[in-house]
Amino acid sequence: MAKTSPYCSECYNKVGRTQDAAVKAAEQEGKVPMTTQGTCSKCSQATIVVYYE
Repeated sequence: MAKTSPYCSECYNKVGRTQDAAVKAAEQEGKVPMTTQGTCSKCSQATIVVYYE
């Protein structure tokens, strides 16, 4: 699986978990979310972002 789009914690809960098919698929597979310093793909805020590998 390719790395999913990074989301800040707010966008992850509002958008990633509800609208992003790759995030939903990763959650269903039981993958563990990873965090890193980056830029949110939804709101462009530079912060700690959540993604799946």
